[in-house]
Amino acid sequence: MKKITAVILAAGKGTRMRSPLPKVLHEVCGSTLLECVICSVQKAEIPRIIIVVGDKKEEVGESLEGLPVEIVEQREQLGTAHAVIAVKERINSSADIVLILNGDAPLIKPRTLKRLISINNETAADVVLLTARLEKPKGYGRIYRDKNGSIAKIIEESEADGDVLAINEINAGIYAFKTKALLEGLSEVQPHNKKGEFYLTDIISILHNKGKKIEGIEADDAVEVLGINTQQELAIVNKIRHDEILQGFMESGVTIVDTGSTFVENNVEIGAGTKIYPFSYINKNVVIGRYCRIGPFAYLESGTKVSDGTVVKSSGKNGKQVF
Repeated sequence: MKKITAVILAAGKGTRMRSPLPKVLHEVCGSTLLECVICSVQKAEIPRIIIVVGDKKEEVGESLEGLPVEIVEQREQLGTAHAVIAVKERINSSADIVLILNGDAPLIKPRTLKRLISINNETAADVVLLTARLEKPKGYGRIYRDKNGSIAKIIEESEADGDVLAINEINAGIYAFKTKALLEGLSEVQPHNKKGEFYLTDIISILHNKGKKIEGIEADDAVEVLGINTQQELAIVNKIRHDEILQGFMESGVTIVDTGSTFVENNVEIGAGTKIYPFSYINKNVVIGRYCRIGPFAYLESGTKVSDGTVVKSSGKNGKQVF
């Protein structure tokens, strides 16, 4: 059985968020961006997780207390490859495959991560990377293929010209590397780009020039790879995740009268036969039984447990719940 380690990059400043809160600690449906990524990695049955922190490392570290992860500091924020170099000693002899992800892509699915690992396990690929096709690929690195259709390199948007900017196949920032190939690439990466940073994406062209095998798989749904850099993008991803949650409950037999005015956060359990009325908000870690009636105007705090057949509604005047 090959040893697999996941490395989640969470050191960036996130200046475009215009917020004093570290980017990875902004929330999607009640969970931080970083928690969402960690949860997907855990559900993909990857046993070891390393988080690379940097900007506001104390706040990020406090948010991870009690979680089965290792924390490594990137002392200077000099790019994604530089962040991975910070964990080099930890993966040198303890991992056969290294999965690398960004901490600001909360919609990535465990099945996609399993697929990456499976292809890396089953083929002689030195790296398997996730791609997606977007109608509007602004902000993402582009996948550049050679005349044979093989991935030759990834070109960051800041380094791209008109022809490259027209490419709609983008780099998702998620890779499954053979450890030996990753370390070989890290030893040769140079800060030759405009920002003077060490880009992890440069390793792809390094490996290609060495004749290494590079595989790319396209995400089943492009929304999985959406990263967050602005408050507007955060709102978009919140809406996508919110719709996913409600859709999942309706498929399991829960009636939601108005999906536009009902809000349910992550890690909620609702039994079949329960009906949720409009203007209800259910926080994370709430358990609701079968055949309940929730709302309208109900607000259930985190940790609330509602027994089978219970009716929960707001009293209206003081906002207290009536059971």
